[in-house]
Formats: sequence, C-alpha cells, structure tokens
Amino acid sequence: MPKEKNTNDLLKLILNLLLIGLFIIITYRIVEPFLFGFFWAVMVVIATWPLMIKIQNKLFHKRWLSLLVMALILAFVCVIPFLLIISSVAQNGHYLIEWAKSLSHHELPTLDWLNSIPMFGEELHQKWLELIKTDGSDLMSNVQPYIGTMIKWLIEQVTNLGIFIFHAGVMIIFSLLLFLKGESITKYVYVFANRLSKQYGETTVTLAGQSIRAVALGVVVTAITLALIGGLSFVLTNMPLAGLLTLVLFICCVAQIGPVVVMLGCIIWQFWSGHTASGIILIVVAIILTTLDSVMRAYLIKKGADLPFLLILFGVIGGLLGFGIMGLFIGPVVLALTYKIIQTWVDEQS
Repeated sequence: MPKEKNTNDLLKLILNLLLIGLFIIITYRIVEPFLFGFFWAVMVVIATWPLMIKIQNKLFHKRWLSLLVMALILAFVCVIPFLLIISSVAQNGHYLIEWAKSLSHHELPTLDWLNSIPMFGEELHQKWLELIKTDGSDLMSNVQPYIGTMIKWLIEQVTNLGIFIFHAGVMIIFSLLLFLKGESITKYVYVFANRLSKQYGETTVTLAGQSIRAVALGVVVTAITLALIGGLSFVLTNMPLAGLLTLVLFICCVAQIGPVVVMLGCIIWQFWSGHTASGIILIVVAIILTTLDSVMRAYLIKKGADLPFLLILFGVIGGLLGFGIMGLFIGPVVLALTYKIIQTWVDEQS
C-alpha cells in the first residue's frame, strides 16, 4: 500500500508540473506581443524616474499632472523622429526625382580629381572612365538582379516601422502605469528579490536599476545630444533629407558606431556639390561630435553607476548583436550583475 501511495504522489507531481508548464506557455503566448513594449517601459521609467519626481514637485506634488507631462514628453520623443523623416522626404522628394531623371539626360562626370588620391587613385579613375563609356549599362545589368531583393527589404522595413510604432504606444501606456504605481511596484520587486535570495536579492535589484540608468545616461542621452547637434548642422548646411540623416546619426551613436560614418558621407556630398563652406562647417561639427561621443558617454556612464566603462560598452555592443534594440539595456545589466556577483564572491573568500 505505501508503494501505491508513492506512485500516486509521483503521478500527481508530474500532472501538476505539466499543468503549470501549460499555464506558463499559454500566458507567454498571450503577453508576447506586449513584452517588448513592457520591458521598454521598465527601462524608460527607471531612467526617467528622478525627472518625473522633479516635475511632480514643481506641479504642486500632483502625480496626475506629472503623468500628463511625462506622457507628452514620451509621445514627443517617439513621434518626432517619424515626423522628421516624413517632412524630409516631402521636402526633398522632388529633388531626388529630378536627380534621377537627370541621369538619363546628362553625361556622368569624369571625376578627374580621383587621380590625386595616392596609391590607387589612377586605377580607380580608369575604372570609372570605363564604366561611364558604357553609359552605365554594365552597372545596371549587375544591379538588376538585386532590385527585387531591395524592394522586399523596403517592404520589410515598412512593416517593422509599423510594429515599432505599436510597441511605442504600448511603451507609453505601460510607462504611465508604472509611474502611477512606482513606489508600490518597487517595494514588491524588492520583497520578491529578497524571497529569492536574502543575501543578494536587494543588492541585485539596486545594481540592475543603476546599470539601466547608467546606460540610459551614457548611451541614449549622448546619442540624443549628438543627433540634435548633427541635425542642426544638417539644417544649417541645407543637407537633403536632414531628418532622415539625423535619425541615422542617432542610430549609429546608439549602436556605438559613432557619428563619423554619417558625417563623412555628408562632408563628401557637400564638397562634391561644390559647397566648400558647408563642407568645412560639417568637418568642424564632425570633430566636435567625435570628441563629445567619447568624453560625454564615459562621464555619464560613470556617473550613473560605479562600473567599469569597458564592461558597459561591451554589454551595449554584445546586447545589440544578441537581442536587438532591447539588448542595449539587457547586455550591460546582465554583465554588471555577473561582475558584481563574482566580485562579491571573491571578496567573501578572501
């Protein structure tokens, strides 16, 4: 009889585990469309919580007033890049169409200045002359097989843009809810972490918050600052598609590529078009942006959390490569937690 009871207990345990696993899978499938927006909201709320408190203190300590202001700020930050892109395309679309039409009516330039480039300039110039002698027919024959792939890629990007807008809306909604109940949620998280580990639970949660704030300050704020300065220089120098270039500049700064690639392309375009003064202005701006990118990011990351700069940098790059845009925060947080746990363990043994 005891043996039969043990068998029944084992069967009951297996059924309970299967039932719990089924509930977890179903729950995940239900919330999966909202996970990206939710985690994005968590990062935004942790990074901007001090700002919300300051706004609340200024607005007669009314939480609902500060929520209204934060909603406007988040909506503005999420919507403004798309408005800039649409505005740039609308303003410069005719320029691109006219340029495309002119290709069939004007001869391509010989680009004699290529000869002045050391080592490979003459060979490059010769290749260019051979290309324009065929009126670009050889080039078009090589490019034509990839046109379908380019169109497919553009359709995918439009779809991704719609998905991104959906996640941005979800992020704003969850951010407002987290701002509204921030204190009680924080208390619950600390209690939950303490239940998991009385020794490291609270420390781990605190470190995670500091790491997120460090990345938000060091990476995102730096990228926004550089994009604003670069975008202003694009407007002043009458660069076509200034809004789109500003967005690309921001993405490059977030991805740790830096502003050099975008600025270099704009500088070359200005000199190519004969706008020497504008080209010189962009060179000066590029030097300023490159200096700010290294100095400002390192300072803000160190201010946000007392962690090695290279640890945060590798976390940002590795996170982006492994998890996409959310990896921007996941990578540094995971590396920071691992680093602190190992450091604490080593200190305890000594």
